[in-house]
Amino acid sequence: MKNNLCYQAALVHLLVVIAFSVHARPYAGVSGLAASADSATTAGTNPAGMARFDAPASRGELVLVYSESTWEGSLGDTDRTVTSEDSTTIAVPSGYMVRPLNDDWIFGFTILGFGYSDDFGDWPGRYFIESYDSLSISAFPSIAYRINDQWSVAASLALNYASFEQTRAVANVFDPGFGDGRSQLETDGMDVGFGLSSLYQISDQTRLGLVYSSELSPTQDGKASFRGLGPNTETVLEEAGFLGADVEVKSTTPQSLLVGLYHERENNHSIVFDVAWSDFSNFELSEYYFDGEGLSAHEATWQDVWAFSGAYTWPAGNRWMLSAGGLYVSDFVEDDDRIFLLRLDKMWGVGFAAEWLWKKDRRVEMNLSYLSIGDAPIQSPAVPIVGSASGEYSQRDILVFRLALSLGSL
Repeated sequence: MKNNLCYQAALVHLLVVIAFSVHARPYAGVSGLAASADSATTAGTNPAGMARFDAPASRGELVLVYSESTWEGSLGDTDRTVTSEDSTTIAVPSGYMVRPLNDDWIFGFTILGFGYSDDFGDWPGRYFIESYDSLSISAFPSIAYRINDQWSVAASLALNYASFEQTRAVANVFDPGFGDGRSQLETDGMDVGFGLSSLYQISDQTRLGLVYSSELSPTQDGKASFRGLGPNTETVLEEAGFLGADVEVKSTTPQSLLVGLYHERENNHSIVFDVAWSDFSNFELSEYYFDGEGLSAHEATWQDVWAFSGAYTWPAGNRWMLSAGGLYVSDFVEDDDRIFLLRLDKMWGVGFAAEWLWKKDRRVEMNLSYLSIGDAPIQSPAVPIVGSASGEYSQRDILVFRLALSLGSL
């Protein structure tokens, strides 16, 4: 038989723009995505911005994400509170390239790699998730066309490979005296999406950008395996057809729309502002648990997400540009609908960036951001014998450091 399981790994991948020319500038935090179009990063954020280039440009970067959190919760009717402290470091490499083909057509390519894993150990939510390991590799080839001095458009392909491993505890409800068993899921798969973008240059100092990204939903085929089951519990799962069953996992990235403004002032200071909408109300995500008879799904009702970001950039000497900015992201889900697989809440963050002119055509950017996620209170369905798991975060902080090298010029 085949079971359907939806999964979305929560990741924080903060995209920041770097620049190349004398008037180039960094953008703090998650800002300058849609309309800045003054670096090779535009190949990944707004490919239509590549039409502003008449020479090759490239950029390589490494993002380090450090997260630290404290979760406090309980299992069943007990008054005993369990505190779970966790810290994780993620490395995210990426590369961007812009290559003009002639006066009107420009080719771009972006590649992103992302891996994330976590082990929560013996915590109250272990019957829904105990540990997981997620890997995603994405490539974005794009082609841009310069319509005239003001308008440019672009089309992109989104090629995504994803693999996922997850372990959860299984209560041996029909075998008193047995400890928890384990269920392990291993899958991988690929998907192809698309993107459309445009850039409108009102003047030499002001630009507007618009980017649409389609849904990505790679289907990952694999198997769920069990170990440590008591004989009676194993019989129930076997009769229900779950032992040795094929599993289909869908890792969904919802469609999104990004709108941005860039404006440069006469003193070489600049302002950027971005607004993003993500179609999370049509997002599907289920977590599965053993309800005493088989695997049951705990569904969540998601809502559309809005994100707002902005930054201010100014020169600091002949070789330095500085930037400061902020970010706010609305709730992904109401508190009553949250599930353990994706304990998201509203987010806010601040950032600071500095760019150093190393040589005429080489620039180095250093970018540091702080991101805070809400306490994300949660209560799960009841698991036979052990009861319901509930709790919330008392601390949830993320630091993001970005180091990038840019080659080329506008």
